[in-house]
Amino acid sequence: MPNLTPEQFLATVLVPEKQTDHICWSCKYLKPVLKGSSFPPADLIGWCTKIHWPFTWSVTEFNVVKKCYAYQAAPVKAVAAEAGTKTRT
Repeated sequence: MPNLTPEQFLATVLVPEKQTDHICWSCKYLKPVLKGSSFPPADLIGWCTKIHWPFTWSVTEFNVVKKCYAYQAAPVKAVAAEAGTKTRT
């Protein structure tokens, strides 16, 4: 196994189940459904950890969200950019 930095390792392990153009997808507060998860419903893309705090808000692929008061763009790490994927911090 090649020597990976912690960021590179997480980029390979924490792979989202699906990609979407939903506005929440680029938010730093979205925690996506991980690949291989069998628990959440099929239309769920993740959970917002900012709205409805200290609980989480389920975000489905079919919710029409044009603007969100909690939205903050997630920084894209250079390591993930090299691998061709986006990760959140």
